[in-house]
Amino acid sequence: MTLPTADARRSRNALRVALERADDFYRRRFELAPVGPLLYVGLERHEGAPFALRDGTRLEPGAWIGRLHFNNARAAAVEADSRPQAGIRFGRLLRESFAELAERARGDTPLRQAALFEGITWLRVHGGAVGFDAEPLPQGPRRWLLGAHFRLLIWAFAPVARGAAMLNVAPHRFRITRQALIDSFGGRRPRATHLDGPVGLAS
Repeated sequence: MTLPTADARRSRNALRVALERADDFYRRRFELAPVGPLLYVGLERHEGAPFALRDGTRLEPGAWIGRLHFNNARAAAVEADSRPQAGIRFGRLLRESFAELAERARGDTPLRQAALFEGITWLRVHGGAVGFDAEPLPQGPRRWLLGAHFRLLIWAFAPVARGAAMLNVAPHRFRITRQALIDSFGGRRPRATHLDGPVGLAS
């Protein structure tokens, strides 16, 4: 049964508050710093097996990686009357965020140490033209939990993206190397890309 409009609005607002508090705790716990209007980033050591990305960057155990996370509250403030309009406005803010991240990764900051940057999101698999690699998370409890989390984010923060978006949630890990980030977003004005979507990057 569908909730009455007023009850649905109260439930959505309560869920937003809970998710924003969880986000705030996560950012403080992992010492994430804001980058541009939409991203947070933190540094951590790679603990998995060595692997190489398509541009030849090889990640060894102990190498620094930049962990990305969306500013979900800011993404929720993107005003739009339709899903395409939300995607266009979100994409513009996301490009601005990646441009600032590229500037920091190129400059004399701790982010210069990161060989690559990665995050987990439900956004469609695209971005290969600007250096992103994407792979679905393997089946298991983590994939299921992240899928449930992303559906809650859509319901609470992105009303224009509900419906088909709720059915198409498939958590993917996105990666971009430091060099690809600088090459694609490091100019004065980042070139147009196929980065779009409402909200939802989680580490």
